Amino acid sequence: MNIETVIAELAHAKSVDGLSKLLFDWRNQSGVAHLIYHATYAPLSKDLRPLVLCTYDPAWVARYTEKDYFSIDPVLLAGREETLPIDWITVDHETDQARRFFVEAESYGVGRHGFTLPIRGPFGERALFTFTTNETDHRWHKARYEYLRDFALVSHYLHDRAMQLASLRPDFKIRQLSRRERQCLHHLARGAPPGRIARQLNLSASAVRQYLKGASRKLGCTTIEEIAVKASLLGFGR
Repeated sequence: MNIETVIAELAHAKSVDGLSKLLFDWRNQSGVAHLIYHATYAPLSKDLRPLVLCTYDPAWVARYTEKDYFSIDPVLLAGREETLPIDWITVDHETDQARRFFVEAESYGVGRHGFTLPIRGPFGERALFTFTTNETDHRWHKARYEYLRDFALVSHYLHDRAMQLASLRPDFKIRQLSRRERQCLHHLARGAPPGRIARQLNLSASAVRQYLKGASRKLGCTTIEEIAVKASLLGFGR
């Protein structure tokens, strides 16, 4: 399943269950061991874990919950603090508790290697998107950034759709966008970086940045990745 197909199916998902099914389909066709989406904070939920979607063995999910591994999982603990992608090889593996945790996780088929991507949403929500593999160490070191490129892009689409379908994001009205803001969003949604947008519209790079900044405020976004996702979901790339 290519990235364009995944993004299109995310946009057409009608329910959280639909997202869960898509996660399994994506896992099966991408060749990874597992995919996990974990919303750790949402403004409209008092739950400490507002939404978790994963392809793990249900026995591991039950074990993880029963033992409250949320409080000791080295990857989850790192993800609460980090804003950059986390390669699992960089988190704590030295303490006895961490070693026991990873050994047990691998016995349930979690995967030998993993990357976790922290997500920060426009309304303060937080989430983690993880992919794991059973690649050899050599293959993982060669391929991990290829995986990361595709999964990093789709993780923002998944998060945005999950927040909408689970009703975990406040409703807001889109303020009127200017003609230039719409033009910049059109090209951004089609994959053009700001420098290329400037050339396509015969504008300065600083002007494009200002138009995108204004559009971001109006659409409730905080990063270029978020505004690109929102622009695509709203159909600006058509």
